[in-house]
Amino acid sequence: MNNILKVSKYQLRDFKAAMIIYYGIILAISAIIIISYFTFVSNPDGNGHFSGFGSSALIFMFISGLNCFKSNFKFMQANNVSRKRFFLANIVTLILVSAFMALLNSVLSNVLSRIIPYRDIFEQIYQKHFILADLTWFFSLFTFATSLGWFITMLYYKCNSLMKTIVSLSPIFVIALIITLNYITDGASTRGISRFFTSTLGLTNNNPYIAVLSFLTGFVVMTALSWLLLRRMPIKE
Repeated sequence: MNNILKVSKYQLRDFKAAMIIYYGIILAISAIIIISYFTFVSNPDGNGHFSGFGSSALIFMFISGLNCFKSNFKFMQANNVSRKRFFLANIVTLILVSAFMALLNSVLSNVLSRIIPYRDIFEQIYQKHFILADLTWFFSLFTFATSLGWFITMLYYKCNSLMKTIVSLSPIFVIALIITLNYITDGASTRGISRFFTSTLGLTNNNPYIAVLSFLTGFVVMTALSWLLLRRMPIKE
């Protein structure tokens, strides 16, 4: 366990620099928004509101997942770190970073909401604001996003040129298939997909904890698939 934490600590240094830059930008944008709001908004009590930092954090986490494999994998293999230890250290890293990002996102949202009419993506979706629900929802969402990015970058790394092209074009094939099925079934496939996401995100009864369970399930599935890839991952130049 101690060795796993050492590897995780090494990997956390890669996230540290990116997170400092990211939150430096976010704080600068927040300051500009606050100054602009009190300087230029003629009606501070209006119905408009600001949002978007939760979405940007989600994108940041996904991109971080995309960028946390190749160089670390080569370095750890060169230093005789087993694949299992590397895999477990990555899981620890992704969970810690997701928890920290969820906490910072919650703190930032609460601070901004007390200064300006700010509503984060969680509040916009569920029309409620509970700190515990907010934290657990973002934590589960971030863990899923990073694990998805991690899986995709490993898949690309393992594939040859032809398979990389197929993987890259697969979203287009999926969209075309959905459109075709939607036409054949007179819209039934789209309605089924809509019901699936409505249910898994807890929108049917406005319960964010259903979404938490769904995101964590997705995280487990992505990490399991990632382990299947990592077990026999070749070391490429």
